[in-house]
Amino acid sequence: MHLLPGVRFNYDQKDVDFVRNVTGGPANPTAAELAQLYSVYRPQAFAADVDDSNVSGQLTLQFAATDRINAYATYATSFKSIGVNLGGLPLDANNDTILAAAEVAPEDVSHVEIGVKISPTPGSTANVTLFDTQIENYQTQVNNAQFGVARGYLANADKVRVRGAEFDGNVNVGARFALRGSVTYTDGKYVSFTDAPPPLEGTGGPAAVDASGGLLPGVSKWAASVGMEYRANVKAFGGAELFTGVDLYYRDDFSSSPTPSKVLNVEGYSLVNLRLGLRADSGAWSTYLWARNALDEQYFEQLLPAPAGNGAGHYGAVLGDPRTYGVTVRFAF
Repeated sequence: MHLLPGVRFNYDQKDVDFVRNVTGGPANPTAAELAQLYSVYRPQAFAADVDDSNVSGQLTLQFAATDRINAYATYATSFKSIGVNLGGLPLDANNDTILAAAEVAPEDVSHVEIGVKISPTPGSTANVTLFDTQIENYQTQVNNAQFGVARGYLANADKVRVRGAEFDGNVNVGARFALRGSVTYTDGKYVSFTDAPPPLEGTGGPAAVDASGGLLPGVSKWAASVGMEYRANVKAFGGAELFTGVDLYYRDDFSSSPTPSKVLNVEGYSLVNLRLGLRADSGAWSTYLWARNALDEQYFEQLLPAPAGNGAGHYGAVLGDPRTYGVTVRFAF
């Protein structure tokens, strides 16, 4: 049995002096024309000087039950440093800048993890992990679809929780075939987020909503991967190894909105990667053909709000990688 402790001290200081001016329109605008100009974007000026210190660490207990079975348990604390908003601040109902939003409280993270690592045979491994992460003052990029308001700014959710389980393993069947795979279940949600910004479909309604119990953005409940490789010796090229492989990846659907939305959800997708090649027994050279996203799956990695002034309903997207293929040749000198 082994006990592995660790400790860390952090100090952060941030100073910002923000000025944003709005120009354009008539040379001598009337009050009505100025109000119309500022309805799209407003000038702002604010200053913030913040600092924070934190002590974090971890404690891991390892236990070797047998030569083939190892168990461990870890408790760790960490934090994400204090933040400041550099892209402008939101406005209140009177169109006044909410200066309190300039400073973003640091995250306080507590993490518990237990797991077992098993080697059933000399050519195989299997690992199971259970984890639970609690985050207070979770820093999240929130969006507001109303004109005159910063579309994206950093804010705090009171508390979030991410917990789940993961399995990964691999096995070699003889000297020619290798198989590996993993599957992960993740449950991520807001434990408390009582003053969340409204989702897109709530534009024009209350300035804040209660998102407690809602899903965290960017978290899929299920993700899995499988990889296979076959190897065979060939007599050509002075002795070489032929190899071919397939990698499969699946991700479940997930929310792309800081506040759970009925419309801003990204569909799950599956990807297939392929490779076929030769490598010298001596390791002096290798060459292989490869294809990523071989089935040309069309998918989004996430959705993003459009820049301010483009309209509340116009959204951009981060597209997934298209089908890509090529050849790679390597030499060792």
